[in-house]
Amino acid sequence: MKLDRFINRPVLSTVISILIVILGVIGLATLPITQYPDIAPPTVSVRATYTGANAQTVLNSVIAPLEDQINGVENMMYMTSNASNNGSADISIYFKQGTDPDMAAVNVQNRVSMAQGLLPAEVTKVGVTTQKRQTSMLMVFSIYDEKDQYDIEFLENYANINLIPEVKRVNGVGDATVLGQDYSMRIWLKPDVMAQYKLIPNDIAGALAEQNIEAAPGQFGERGNQSFQYTIRYKGRLQQPEEFENIVIKALENGEVLRMKDIADIELGRLSYNFNNKVNGHKAVSCIVYQMAGTNATQTISDLEKVLDEASETLPSGLKINIAQSANDFLFASIHEVIKTLIEAFILVFIVVYIFLQDMRSTLIPAIAIPVALIATFFVLKLIGFSINLLTLSAMVLAIAIVVDDAIVVVEGVHAKLDQGYKSARTASIDAMSELGGAIISITLVMMSVFVPVSFMGGTAGTFYRQFGLTMAIAIGFSALNALTLSPALCAIFLKPHNSDAGIKERIGVATKEARKIMVARYADSIGKMMRPGLTLLFTAIAILGMIFGLFSFENHPVLCLVMIVISVLALAGMTTDKFKHSFNASYDSILGKYKKQVLRFIQKKWLSGGIVAGSIVLLIVFMNITPTGMVPNEDTGTIMGVVTLPPGTSQERAMEILDRVDSLVAADPAVQSRTVISGFSFIGGQGPSYGSLIIKLKNWEERSTMQNSTVVYATLFMRAQKIIKEAQVLFFAPPMIPGYSASSDIELNMQDKTGGDLSHFFDVVNNYTAALEARPEINSAKTSFNPNFPQYMLDIDAAACKKAGLSPSDILSTMQGYFGGLYASNFNSFGKMYRVMIQAEPDATKNLESLSSIKVRNGNEMAPITQFVSIKKVYGPDIISRFNLYTSMKVMVAPASGYTSGQALAAIAEVAKENLPTGFAYELGGMAREEAETSGSTTGLIFILCFVFVYLLLSAQYESYILPLSVLLSVPFGLLGSFLFVSGIGSLGNIPALKMILGTMSNDIYMQIALIMLMGLLAKNAILIVEFALDRRRMGMSITWAAVLGAAARLRPILMTSLAMIVGLLPLMFASGAGANGNRTLGTSAIGGMLIGMILQIFIVPALFVAFQYLQEKVKPMEWEDVDNSDAEPEIEQYTK
Repeated sequence: MKLDRFINRPVLSTVISILIVILGVIGLATLPITQYPDIAPPTVSVRATYTGANAQTVLNSVIAPLEDQINGVENMMYMTSNASNNGSADISIYFKQGTDPDMAAVNVQNRVSMAQGLLPAEVTKVGVTTQKRQTSMLMVFSIYDEKDQYDIEFLENYANINLIPEVKRVNGVGDATVLGQDYSMRIWLKPDVMAQYKLIPNDIAGALAEQNIEAAPGQFGERGNQSFQYTIRYKGRLQQPEEFENIVIKALENGEVLRMKDIADIELGRLSYNFNNKVNGHKAVSCIVYQMAGTNATQTISDLEKVLDEASETLPSGLKINIAQSANDFLFASIHEVIKTLIEAFILVFIVVYIFLQDMRSTLIPAIAIPVALIATFFVLKLIGFSINLLTLSAMVLAIAIVVDDAIVVVEGVHAKLDQGYKSARTASIDAMSELGGAIISITLVMMSVFVPVSFMGGTAGTFYRQFGLTMAIAIGFSALNALTLSPALCAIFLKPHNSDAGIKERIGVATKEARKIMVARYADSIGKMMRPGLTLLFTAIAILGMIFGLFSFENHPVLCLVMIVISVLALAGMTTDKFKHSFNASYDSILGKYKKQVLRFIQKKWLSGGIVAGSIVLLIVFMNITPTGMVPNEDTGTIMGVVTLPPGTSQERAMEILDRVDSLVAADPAVQSRTVISGFSFIGGQGPSYGSLIIKLKNWEERSTMQNSTVVYATLFMRAQKIIKEAQVLFFAPPMIPGYSASSDIELNMQDKTGGDLSHFFDVVNNYTAALEARPEINSAKTSFNPNFPQYMLDIDAAACKKAGLSPSDILSTMQGYFGGLYASNFNSFGKMYRVMIQAEPDATKNLESLSSIKVRNGNEMAPITQFVSIKKVYGPDIISRFNLYTSMKVMVAPASGYTSGQALAAIAEVAKENLPTGFAYELGGMAREEAETSGSTTGLIFILCFVFVYLLLSAQYESYILPLSVLLSVPFGLLGSFLFVSGIGSLGNIPALKMILGTMSNDIYMQIALIMLMGLLAKNAILIVEFALDRRRMGMSITWAAVLGAAARLRPILMTSLAMIVGLLPLMFASGAGANGNRTLGTSAIGGMLIGMILQIFIVPALFVAFQYLQEKVKPMEWEDVDNSDAEPEIEQYTK
């Protein structure tokens, strides 16, 4: 391949690199930043309200007809629904990934329209809303009164009027909800006075319909020959309580009129009284923001923060805004950690490469190539619509090892020519690239064949692999471009021909000449006296370990770290001396001689090499099956969620007392920065006085010790709550790692009753199942928020008595609803918004069962006690009823036990279900657990098979052989096994309490699998180059055995250099701390383990495999000898043929 153009025109080469770097910087500046790729399924939410209805009524009359129509909508995966005693109906429809959210919403809306005629009039009057929004919370913020000078109504409506409209206008916001209520004109009826005037609630609603209206009276002078035209105005809807007080209800016999104020108290109040909020002990109102499907969460949160910052400047005195939960806090902290690791890895790789090359000029070439290739990658990521996320940045970290290897190959090749006596670096570069150009391209294609196939996988895992695989493939492509253009041009500029008077300079990665061996032998004694190998290793260790410690702990121990960095720099300075270089090379030559002998031994003992290969494959299969699986590891996000479930029937006042005690318990923890308490709402299901939630924001990661990790904090809080709070069930959990699936990181089970039986029996089945689950060691807890024991009253109407009195059951029920449930009777306008007018009996008239005796129903011209027509008895039932895919369901949240992964917990769940669930009862997974179950298991194996097939086919085409590629492929399992051994071993050590906080829990999750993919590429590359070098020598006439030995020896130094550079560069990941530490540790551990074990076994086994398969290949097709000048190989041939 003619590449001399780039060497002869170095300005052209540098311009190409500068241009792609500029484009990469533009891409970097404009790429969106996200935590993970957009993998959450598009979700459409349908909501309706049936005021005054209980959960069963809402289920039967609202949810059932809606679900029947929505079920089976195009691309639907599954559907969940909740019916509550507060009259609310919520349906969430989850769609397959890749579905257009707008089209999904349109399709659902069309189905909802088909069901409108089947819904109660009260529901259609309020309206059925369809929105495309994710179910998980994007952000939670609160307005709190630090001086406690405002009432809760003011706070709620300030948020609704001044903040929520702006929040909803932010691009990417699917919905924003205030955990409080709008203003409402409350008409509190007095049942006894109503009875005196023979009135019922419908009469009041009728008066409102007559007198609280908007009208269009018209105009004067619209037609005709008039000089002026006048618009006729009507006052329209009433606005003030005083105006509603003067509404005329009826004319009395004495000529006077009865007004609203005579039979009711009117006030501007709240639509309902279900919520109370506090922030750090102060009155507050909390707002939940949901993401619109298919948008960039990170950008949306950033825009929201700007809106809130601007709003905080105009808040009334004493009010503050507190952001209780934001995904960006963890995102930016974790990305900061990855970027820091990227920089640390670059520095450490630079040190390792310098130790091997021992020449600053040579070291600068790969040091320049690395950032050029990585920065240029961002440009292509922008073109293909990717984002800067944890996966793409992790790919950048891992790509360093591959990128540096390409540059090292070029530097080695040029040095080899200079060692042969070339007097011009430019000529040496041209000749070297004429030999290496084709190999670089072919190896690049093979490397890409590892990463590109996984990009075509579907589902959630496929999205992850696509982002990682294509990022790696792009970086490798730019690395190859650098190796063909920039690196040889830099070699021609930076490298200098050897001075003949100075002797033979050490060669890099090529077989040595006899003259060099004589010189090394002559001066070995004097060199050993000046700098012994032990001292060489000491200098190397000080340089690397000092830099590692200095970079790792600079933020916590800056003074000590500066000292370590200075020591490291001094060690590096010592390594620049000729004494160190001679000692290092003498040590390496000694190792190289022993290495050749061991390689020859492995070649001669074929049974040993074959046994190692077979044993590695068997062990790999075993560890693939026994290593715990997972999707993504749980991380310390800096936020803890809490839910408090109180006994059924708990009043709101009692609920706030208990929540205040929980808040005080949380406030005592030194790791806590702020607390948000929400009464009347549960993150994992349920609304009403019996539920409460907490959002606990922890201090920054740098301000907390290892023992203040979020896992430790919420475990501690849970144990304290168990001891102190006896009146309620208190749970703490981490928010979900991947937004858009569920409210927590726990496993979501949706238990299903397919028999259509009684809820109490279903509840007993679920309790038996959860008890069996909690008996398993893999499960820490299995809890359901469903409770069928909420105290309720069953109303029964005597239809015969109603008929005799000329009444109908609907008359009785409408009167009951008007007094006890509340009637949405009209609207009014205020603050530029429209609010509801609600009719209901005053609180004192509905406080208990005895209140029913004061309620009268109109019978003709008489008023009769409603108790004549109804009977009532106390019963128990649920406050919320759920369905999953049209079956009655109960949600169970399962937390894996410490030391166990979600994959192990899922296996236990399936086993217990098989043993304990009766016929007709089943479960379906929801949230992230559903994705994990569908993608785990065969995913890793499928990835390996795809990569092996592509690599095998490309190598077969390259070698024109179906046999020789096996010498490469059979060496890859060594590294994969090493990865599993390290992850399993360190994961087991992580179960020891003293090491748990340091090592964490590891599993075969996304992070490990992307490390395995990278290892396949890098290990295959190492093996390919050993085979290439051996094949070149075989074509020169060497025996197969010595071709393999010397080919491996020629490649030993660059393999050690690349592998050790990668291992040292990934140490920051292996010992990561802070945000994203668990994923980084898994990634670093698996990559280091695979690289270390793979390197050690490959350098000995690949030559043996080459000998075996090359022998078979030549049996099939005899070797075609090249007519080349093999003078370069003569010293090697002579050395082993004497």
